[in-house]
Amino acid sequence: MENLHILLLEDHQEEADDLLSILEANDYTVTHVTDKQDAYQQLKNQAFDMMILDIMIHGKPEGIDFAQRLDYERIVIPFLFLTSIQSRAVFEKAKYTKPFSYLLKPFNPMELLYTIELAIESYHGQENTLSTAVTNAVIAPEFLFIKKLRKVVKVNVSTINYIEVNEKYCSLICDEGNYLIKLSLSKIKEVLANPDFKQTHRNYLVNIKKIKELYIEDNLIILGANHRVPFSERYKAAFLKDGLFFR
Repeated sequence: MENLHILLLEDHQEEADDLLSILEANDYTVTHVTDKQDAYQQLKNQAFDMMILDIMIHGKPEGIDFAQRLDYERIVIPFLFLTSIQSRAVFEKAKYTKPFSYLLKPFNPMELLYTIELAIESYHGQENTLSTAVTNAVIAPEFLFIKKLRKVVKVNVSTINYIEVNEKYCSLICDEGNYLIKLSLSKIKEVLANPDFKQTHRNYLVNIKKIKELYIEDNLIILGANHRVPFSERYKAAFLKDGLFFR
């Protein structure tokens, strides 16, 4: 499990401290910068899941300038603007940089947290998933963004050993812990779309890179940490025919 990493561009230290307090209290990792040059350099050095940009930096619309540069260079990261300026002209200029949202200061902490969740959903094209229930998730090719209490955590798909399904719920058995999400097996296969995950039973999806031992006659698969998963006749033939375990 990883915390979502947020890049915060804010030049007023007191306001930055307020934001850091809210975000870090909800287990988000935050990198704080005070100018657009530093923000751009941070993007070059590490990956971020989300950006929060103040529009006016040192008396200039550097937040908009920074967003325009990213758009020009086709660097796509979900972001939102925070500002105390209530100017239609500024709003129109900011709108063309394609932010997820535009929040006026002073902002409501819960509004900010909900907006971050919605931005993650929108970016990955899976609306109405995180905000409706604590067992929901947004699934991307490399990460799952899972709602856990009031925060969103990021789980690397490669750490999943297997997925067990019980009706409309999936249990994700991962290296660092287990997670429950509300999703059917067919739906998680569709949105996960990862060739490393193969169905071995009507209720199980296995990460083939985690397989340690395979007992054909006993219909049993042993994964890391001694996880034991059934192997049904229905899926065994196709699994072995494709040589998935031996690739």
